[in-house]
Amino acid sequence: MKIQPWGLFIRFAAAMLLSDVAARAQDVALPKTCRLADAAAIVGRNWGPKATEGDLGFRTALKGKPAGIEIPNWWGGASRPANGSVYVLEVSFKDTLTTPAIFEAFANVASSAALSELHRFGGENDGKWKVAQIPVSWDLIMLPKGRMTAEFAIRATEDLPVSQIVVRAAKLPADQARYEAESRAWIAKAQSVRAAGAGYEGKDETPVIPAALKGQSLVAYVRPYYDLIYPNSAPGSNETGRIVHLRLARNEYEPGAFGVYAQEAVEGVTYEISDLTGPAGKLACEVRRMTAEYGLEKSKESLFWRPQRLWPVYPAKLQKGKSLWCYFTIHTLGEASKPGIYTGKILISAGAHRAELPIKVEVLPVTLLSMNEADLRMGGCCTGLPAEGELQTMAEYNHNMVNLWFADVHPEMKKVGDKLQLDFYYMDDWMKMARKHGINTIVWFLGGNPNGYPETLTIERELYQVMFGPQSEYFKKVTAPEGRGKIPPELKPVYTQWLREVVAHAKANNWPELIFTPLDEPAKWAAPGAAIEKNRKYAIGCGPWIRDHFKASCKLIHEAVPGIRVYGSIHHNWVRKIHGYNGRTGEIFLEDIDVFCTNAIDEDEELGNKIRKAGKQFWQYSGMGGRRYGFGFYFGAYDSRGSLCWAYNWGPRFETSQGSNAEYGYYSPFGTIVTPNYELFREAWDDRRYIETARAAAKARGVDIAPLLARIAKETLADRGQGGRDKVNDFWEEGRTASKMDYWRKLLSDKIVELNGK
Repeated sequence: MKIQPWGLFIRFAAAMLLSDVAARAQDVALPKTCRLADAAAIVGRNWGPKATEGDLGFRTALKGKPAGIEIPNWWGGASRPANGSVYVLEVSFKDTLTTPAIFEAFANVASSAALSELHRFGGENDGKWKVAQIPVSWDLIMLPKGRMTAEFAIRATEDLPVSQIVVRAAKLPADQARYEAESRAWIAKAQSVRAAGAGYEGKDETPVIPAALKGQSLVAYVRPYYDLIYPNSAPGSNETGRIVHLRLARNEYEPGAFGVYAQEAVEGVTYEISDLTGPAGKLACEVRRMTAEYGLEKSKESLFWRPQRLWPVYPAKLQKGKSLWCYFTIHTLGEASKPGIYTGKILISAGAHRAELPIKVEVLPVTLLSMNEADLRMGGCCTGLPAEGELQTMAEYNHNMVNLWFADVHPEMKKVGDKLQLDFYYMDDWMKMARKHGINTIVWFLGGNPNGYPETLTIERELYQVMFGPQSEYFKKVTAPEGRGKIPPELKPVYTQWLREVVAHAKANNWPELIFTPLDEPAKWAAPGAAIEKNRKYAIGCGPWIRDHFKASCKLIHEAVPGIRVYGSIHHNWVRKIHGYNGRTGEIFLEDIDVFCTNAIDEDEELGNKIRKAGKQFWQYSGMGGRRYGFGFYFGAYDSRGSLCWAYNWGPRFETSQGSNAEYGYYSPFGTIVTPNYELFREAWDDRRYIETARAAAKARGVDIAPLLARIAKETLADRGQGGRDKVNDFWEEGRTASKMDYWRKLLSDKIVELNGK
């Protein structure tokens, strides 16, 4: 059994051993020192002049602006360091900050080629000189095109003296543990100002402690992984002393979870999982141990404490009468993981305090089809481009698609003569990584929310600005009565050229399949009283022009690049008599698109069959609340073949106590920090993989399992709760009884075993 005490970094360490020898040789020159007061230092804008304090030279990063600095490439000639490399930038600074400064790097990750956050430091405002340790991994740094220097910046709310930056190789596990602890600390401090009055989503629970455990400091108790454990949770009747039971295929990630309740205040709560052994010997598997971090999250107008992130296991503090959620996954390794029953122990400790739980892992004689083998697709909507570490994680979490938005991601564009010229340097870098990690499909939103029309016709406004003039001219043209719903004539050939060149380049360079959509949720053309997006100067919002513009754009795409599929997110399929039309207002686009994706199947239960009969592909989408039920058995009941989730990383990263946040994965220099929702999305698509594996096994044996699948679908729909009726503010379906999903999966796995045994 392979235990990962420091999360996902083992993958990276292994990659480092296989990295290019020449690139590794460059690192021998480390540590590399860059003194900001030296004449040779490459400092950008927003720095003060050279200054001294005693014998120490420094410059001041000016408040409120990104203070840029470039460091000569220390890893060789490639645009990125060798795959798996991790470094630490030691930043010597004088702590004049009341809030932490943000250290950024250019990595081809953030939106619009901006720099992306690496870490935050300082904030004690004690006037002392300190050294911040800023980790940076190979996928969070990239040389800008045509340069041999890496680009960094510091953003601070006060003037910040900085003397030097030293680059060194990362030291594991110390640097990872430090980075993760510092991240949790600054999040807690930032959220503390809003913590008063924040509550939990459930009621305080009264502990039921068996007599034998009354004197124990730590009480371990078992709940299914989909039952979130909060600090105000407590062990209930029959929850202590239970076995943590996992049942999984030979190529699956399966979660387990338990709570630790403190009968007195303790520090350093952590846990180990022993070897898992059985008649077949020791189980060949990978174990990932995680601990929940409770953070504030805004829900409507209230703040709640929620287990937001699952960090690699760390020593946690636990107050008397409070609980901690511990979460782990077992990953079976294909043929190396022999079927059978394996047992072991979970050993929980906090200093001298101990607790223990038994664990049983049942490995089935089942090998699941992969997402690609099952012809299923899942992806989250992304702002910018996910880092390579995130792409690695996506492959493990059944994500084989990414949904990009033109506002954040497109080739560099400029006018040369009277022609449009495109540059694919940055997109090629990312597409190569995406393909390497199993991303086979890109849904590319060329426009956004119709409520902001025409300002959200992103590709058109950007192309117009490059080729013809200010975007304001374009907005005036398409808001005029005679221009509504139309692509300006002068823009059509440029739009066509863009499509043809992008598609040709994608095919020549083995990009994932590109599926375009002109704008989001075109069914809003018939929305009653749809509000115009705020802070839009030229927006006229929704109306029949949305329908017409979407149709005209689909026609242009099909004519420009025949064979390329066009997608539509159809958020409603009302029956309505409106704007001279009488019928279903989403279905009107069936003739225009090749992939019909809806969150409104309940408005027409036969919609999927209609779409398939028309020779189109039927998908379904949901939001963060879709979780296991929505993306799994519920969508499976309609046999939709793909799904989008709003959204993968649409938010301010770790600090989620303000604003609207839709995030379920976070990049870090040591691997992706995952969330409970990410875990549930993976489990949802494992449910779908079980369905498809059962179908394939039945087909191979000539057995009809349609009655079993129909039974599961019927029970799934009967278990649907009240969620998903709104379609805008609440567009995710949830089941009423979570345990039924385990039951349906068992029916499928038992059937697969039976079929394979014939």
